Amino acid sequence: MDRDRKGQDQGEEKKSRTKAKLEVEALQRLGERLLDLPVEQINSMEIPDALKKEVLFAKTITRHGAKRRQLQYIGSIMRTIDPETIVTAIDRISMARAVASSRFKAMEEVRNELMKGDDSRIETFLDENPRADRQRLRQLIRNANQEIAAKKPPKSFRLLFKYIREILEARNK
Repeated sequence: MDRDRKGQDQGEEKKSRTKAKLEVEALQRLGERLLDLPVEQINSMEIPDALKKEVLFAKTITRHGAKRRQLQYIGSIMRTIDPETIVTAIDRISMARAVASSRFKAMEEVRNELMKGDDSRIETFLDENPRADRQRLRQLIRNANQEIAAKKPPKSFRLLFKYIREILEARNK
């Protein structure tokens, strides 16, 4: 076999220090993404217990330097495991958040459209959602509009949103 001056095979490429450092930093950033997740989601992930324990511990650290060192330690743990499973789990959670956020925005749009007082929009909503109670819906819309006009706390406004969410979630089941 041909060997270069350092005794390595010429077919093998030695990883440069820069590339190795970039990979370590990428793992630390992945650890930071783990820290951004709620505790329940971290516990539900299928990651090694040692990593889960250190991530949960890092969430309790408040000092910047200590948190930075803990992230470095999390990065070193992650070098021993396949990071693709963690990336996949985080992406799945992020996708679920995005879907929930888009549903929430859609419900807000429905509420805002209903509050404009357009009878055709209310009738369309009632036709699309036969479980909706016409009287309750109209009462919530009327009360919400009165609260806004009187600059009162938005109690009915919130109740209207809650009612729309119940109706739309019941329809999607």
